[in-house]
Amino acid sequence: MTRKLLLCIAALAACRDGDPVRATRDVRDEPPGMVERALTPSPVPLPAPAIVEAEQMVKNRVAREWFPSGAIAVGNRVLVQRVAAYGKVTWDEDAPPVSADSTLYDLASLTKVVATTAAIMALVEDGRLTLDDPVRRWVPQFSGGNKDSVTVRHLLTHMGGVRAGASDIASEVPGDVRRYLITRPLAMKPGKDVLYSDIGFVILWIVAQRAADEPLPRYLKRRVWGPLGMASTRMGVETPCARCAPTLQLENPVEPYTGGSYDEVARRMDGVAGNAGVFSTARDLSRFAAMIANEGRLGNVRVFQKRTVRDFTRPQPGAGTRALGWEVYCREGKVPDHETCGEVYAFGHSGATGTSIWIDPVGRSWVVLLTNRTYLPRVEDVDMQAFRRRVYRALVPSE
Repeated sequence: MTRKLLLCIAALAACRDGDPVRATRDVRDEPPGMVERALTPSPVPLPAPAIVEAEQMVKNRVAREWFPSGAIAVGNRVLVQRVAAYGKVTWDEDAPPVSADSTLYDLASLTKVVATTAAIMALVEDGRLTLDDPVRRWVPQFSGGNKDSVTVRHLLTHMGGVRAGASDIASEVPGDVRRYLITRPLAMKPGKDVLYSDIGFVILWIVAQRAADEPLPRYLKRRVWGPLGMASTRMGVETPCARCAPTLQLENPVEPYTGGSYDEVARRMDGVAGNAGVFSTARDLSRFAAMIANEGRLGNVRVFQKRTVRDFTRPQPGAGTRALGWEVYCREGKVPDHETCGEVYAFGHSGATGTSIWIDPVGRSWVVLLTNRTYLPRVEDVDMQAFRRRVYRALVPSE
């Protein structure tokens, strides 16, 4: 008990969220409310005042009706220091409060790193594919003209020339949608410039699933999410979903839309797509963020090798703010797409529903922010990107 109390004081956080637990053979053996610690010397924890400031920002925005609910998790590479949630799942006064441990948030484009990129990282490590594999090796229908030169690396950096979206999809049948997206012509020559593309990640998902030779959600659960103890993280969530924070309002019948996916392309693919479709909790994502911040390790469970995490989170030449699947936040500010980020202030990703993960590449601190800001917005001019960065800067000052 005395040792536990001393560890809590050293971490400058309450025992509920800041107490590191003993390392175990498998983090799945630990209760989901506990906090993980790696078998490495502890770095300096985030200052308690900074955590309070970041948490207060989320709490204030919920009170000002920027979004119905918000959950935040912060920590460093060996310690989850705080996990908290505010608000209710909808605007209704009698709606249930959200929980950082059990409320499932639609991650939207955060799916790109938590699922698709994570799967590619694992498959590359396991020798199942390479970054320079032509996409047509795994998806023969993706061929002809400039498509023949598109590689896995191109799609990860959004330099494959694949069209950004697909608002003209007519079918509701997942197989038909998939074929349509694969066979559409490119928007530009591969490798020429960055064109952020949801469809590129849909295609990446197909590549990864064929390389894994099994349904990719099952592969991810076995290879990444399961070893990390991310028991609540899932894809293909059915609607309605009692645990999910809604992201849309149905018109007929008039009720919150829960489960499924906010993203139209992912909805047409039954919520199983590479660009969107993952649902998770703040507690689960704290484990994922801490693992990435610790260069592939959580407790004594190693999910990725250090080199893999470093390679995938490094800015790519001539790709602006793009790493391999991940996005980088450059200390010098906005970087043109055809240039390269000079000094990385943070790496991570965000999602349209109001979600994000940002990680400090130097101090290895991180912040997870989850909201359902797209559900019946009451404040229309919210700059969510700027807000997410303000929360990060409160924890990791730029100077």
